[in-house]
Amino acid sequence: MSELYIQSAEPSTVFKERRGSRPLMLLLLMLPIFTAGCRTPQKTFTVERPARNTVNGPGFTIHSNFQIRKGAPLVRELEELRKEIQETLQLPEQRDPVAVYLFADQEAYRRYMHATWPNLPPRRAYFVGTSRELAVYSYHSPKVEEDLRHEFTHGLLHASLNTVPLWLDEGLAEYFEVRGTQTGSPHKEHLKYLQEVRAAGWNPSMYQLEQLSNFEKMTQRDYAESWGWVHFMLQENEVARQTLIEYIAELETKSIPSQLMPRLEKALPSYYNDMIAHVSNTASGVALVSHEE
Repeated sequence: MSELYIQSAEPSTVFKERRGSRPLMLLLLMLPIFTAGCRTPQKTFTVERPARNTVNGPGFTIHSNFQIRKGAPLVRELEELRKEIQETLQLPEQRDPVAVYLFADQEAYRRYMHATWPNLPPRRAYFVGTSRELAVYSYHSPKVEEDLRHEFTHGLLHASLNTVPLWLDEGLAEYFEVRGTQTGSPHKEHLKYLQEVRAAGWNPSMYQLEQLSNFEKMTQRDYAESWGWVHFMLQENEVARQTLIEYIAELETKSIPSQLMPRLEKALPSYYNDMIAHVSNTASGVALVSHEE
């Protein structure tokens, strides 16, 4: 596996970067970086990965250069998220561990990432998957739990499945990124965006999403729609949910996944109109905010 592909988890912009070859397959999934209001521990200037402190959880290990106790909120967050994802998606047994490298501050994190992957843009967090390790990189910030929920979802999916289609990978990460009182709480930014583009004449298309294989071609609409399809299937309709669960089960062994849309259309002929209605009904029940808010 020699192809390099990069997936951006920042739906508000379209990141473009020249691709190059690597000896191992690499997946990078990113979140935007914001520094306002960030309070971090004392800065450390290093280009090495955190290794001073290690905390083990079920299926993952957190490496940091500052102390994190076994029962710390961050550790519990990942433990609960792992259970939530496994139960919701009925994932097979996790085959590989996920390593989380948490830097003490933004500067140390950025120095390491720039030294290791100098052509990548700054983001608050990355998921990097190779044949040797599934790793999440981030740093201590007010948004660290949100960042890790997104990236850890990617990690757990790739630790349990043989392959994950790009749109579904991002849709599930966006779905589990939202921390609410229950699984599947609405993603207000995506709802707002989908309502706006729908009013402008846009129509959803899972077929078009399933053609995506390069994150560079993903737009804000693609990220929002990927979340919308996942939220619809897991929250609105039992037939659609079961169709998705069965599809995900097949990804445990498949190297080239088939398309989901034909089987969803067969199982639920009204899926298209149902998805549109679901997004509209969900949006009407929450107070929507813009990304800047």
